[in-house]
Amino acid sequence: MRRHFLIWIMLAVLLPAGASADEITLAVLGDFPPFQWEDAGEVTGIDADIIREVCRRLGIGLKFRVMPWKKALESAEDGDISGLAAALYSENRAEYLYYTRENVHIQKNIIMIRKDSDLLIRGFDDLRNIKTGVVRDFSYGPEFDNIRGLNKEVCGDQKELVRMLAARRMDAAMGSEMPLMFNARQVGLQNELRVAHVVTEYPAYIVFSKALGEKGELLAHKFDTVLREIKKEGLDRKIMDSYIK
Repeated sequence: MRRHFLIWIMLAVLLPAGASADEITLAVLGDFPPFQWEDAGEVTGIDADIIREVCRRLGIGLKFRVMPWKKALESAEDGDISGLAAALYSENRAEYLYYTRENVHIQKNIIMIRKDSDLLIRGFDDLRNIKTGVVRDFSYGPEFDNIRGLNKEVCGDQKELVRMLAARRMDAAMGSEMPLMFNARQVGLQNELRVAHVVTEYPAYIVFSKALGEKGELLAHKFDTVLREIKKEGLDRKIMDSYIK
């Protein structure tokens, strides 16, 4: 209790709302719409808009850096960037990242197949005798990431994944529902694919590098406060609706 009280005293002193603070740099994925992606050189998406609003209210300067997933994690661990716009929780990552308690979005992982497929998929065991597409260096949760014996077709990005599935170069695709469907719509394939199985739902959090020391922990707490305000106001829902409706 005393530690929590001291953190909030330090927050008030070091990161007062509305005051100028050091600029932070957060890694984002260049191809994970509608949550985060790069469009004509500008970072956009649900996560990006929410984080911009948080930083605006806190008076914190913000830069986004588009990076591959693996490189983003390595850079955060080394302290080369302030953190990541969104990451799922894992014990390994918690060793070098401070997590907000409030999530920035919910990631629903699904297995997608073609509409004309007669495959019956009820779990990962049903993937063992077929070819399943994934995106390079992307995490789908510990259960899927660590499973052995699957025939995985590795793609460079989400668009390639849905195109290869529609072209019958794989039997199924593993991914996050909203990004997969968003990309399918963008390339005109939304009517050729369907969800075969919902695997899991994981909250994704804004994270800060522990290499920042105390400042990283303070940022996580301060972001939590504003994220709660934004959710109470319903602004997060309005931002999400602007991308998916």
